[in-house]
Amino acid sequence: MHLYLHIPFCKQACHYCDFHFSTNLSYKQRMVEAIAKEIALKSDYLGEKKLETLYFGGGSPSILTNSELEKLFKAVSDVYTVDNLKEVTLEANPDDITQERLDFWYSLGINRISLGIQTFNEVFLKFMNRAHTSGEALKALELILNKGFETSSADLIYAKTGFHLDEKRQAEILRKDLEILSGFDLQHISAYNLTIEEDTVFGRWAAKEKLAAVSDDYAADQYRIVIEELGQLGFEQYEISNFARNKAYAVHNTSYWSGDEYLGVGPSAHSYDGDSRQWNVAHNHRYMQGIESGRPELERELLSPSEKVNDYLLTGLRTIWGVSLHKIFRIWPDIPATFRDSLEKLKSQQLIVQEGDAITIPAEARILSDRVAAELFVV
Repeated sequence: MHLYLHIPFCKQACHYCDFHFSTNLSYKQRMVEAIAKEIALKSDYLGEKKLETLYFGGGSPSILTNSELEKLFKAVSDVYTVDNLKEVTLEANPDDITQERLDFWYSLGINRISLGIQTFNEVFLKFMNRAHTSGEALKALELILNKGFETSSADLIYAKTGFHLDEKRQAEILRKDLEILSGFDLQHISAYNLTIEEDTVFGRWAAKEKLAAVSDDYAADQYRIVIEELGQLGFEQYEISNFARNKAYAVHNTSYWSGDEYLGVGPSAHSYDGDSRQWNVAHNHRYMQGIESGRPELERELLSPSEKVNDYLLTGLRTIWGVSLHKIFRIWPDIPATFRDSLEKLKSQQLIVQEGDAITIPAEARILSDRVAAELFVV
């Protein structure tokens, strides 16, 4: 099983982010206490299954003090065996990275840092309202790799918007970001298309026509640059947005795409037990009050066979491993014949490849994974 801890705090709000978080840090200690208590309250959620990965996400987990982080580790170790975890990841911002913090994180057992760089371009960093500078990102990468977090990852955003720069100049900025990253011995990079979400600063600017959305062609061109440049550097694209060298795949995130069971703790965190999904209330104070009273506020949805299959298709087809037909038929033995019909049609269009039990999307068509998955959806 896999455990995700949502830390809902950030120093400041990035203009593109629609994740659940708060910049009010006055009750951070109380939130940590609540998350620690929820870990104990839900200790039997996945029965006796062994804990394989632990992931501190957010928000900005690197905003936690050493004592707060230590408290959460103790809460986890009080319930689960943590000596042989495959992966312990902490999401971090460059401006939070110091040698002292890295030493402490390493001593706790964190073996992977996911560093939110996004870009090295100072103009775009300010425009997106990131809290760090390019220099801080460079220094953070150096410190992380020197400490020995070999499988750590850097996040990059492409297809950025907001400036009247021609596509040639935008391509130069993206290539420069990738060139800078190539100077570090990173084994993993995540690259995300900048999307404009409604309930964000960018979303509100777009609604007032103060910010133009990028074209699909421009986003696709930027995506191709990412794939080509990282491929030349020896990175394998193992998922739509994720690239690894030497098979340094993100174990925790891969579990989501594979349809594994997991527990999410913290406000807005989601969980999946194989039969149902549940998610905590996306409201910090209501979350804390529910946990403190011993009655967590959450919603739960029992999944039908079709919903399980469709979820598995949507995530699994994003990866190089694709999905298992055996698993699909195990989930839904009486799956409608339309599924096989759609599968054969996609194979004839060379949008699906079948090798034994596995069906995958060829690399050149992987950008269409959502569309392909939707054609296989069953109801």
